[in-house]
Amino acid sequence: MKQIQIIIPDRADVDEILREAQVGGMTHYRVEERGTTKAQEVAVGRGTMKYTPEYIPRTKVEVVVKDDQIDYLLNNILDRLRANEISGKIFVLEVPITFDISTGKKGESAI
Repeated sequence: MKQIQIIIPDRADVDEILREAQVGGMTHYRVEERGTTKAQEVAVGRGTMKYTPEYIPRTKVEVVVKDDQIDYLLNNILDRLRANEISGKIFVLEVPITFDISTGKKGESAI
């Protein structure tokens, strides 16, 4: 099993790809990052002052998939995000074991 972590501006494209691949579930949450992309200036107060934030808001998506799904998902995610010119990062991690707390299932059957 593998865990895919994706850090992008919005989860909409990834959500659609995971639904098409019939991936059971995903976790997403808002994060802030600092990287090579420069933050846009924002107006504060009544628009009279501007400042450049140090961190940029992003969405982090995490999903655990079976080994045979990883190539298909990565290719589709990369193709769709590149086509939409979305910047971000993808990390793939090994997941040695998984448990489903409610059913007691273990391994790939737990996802």
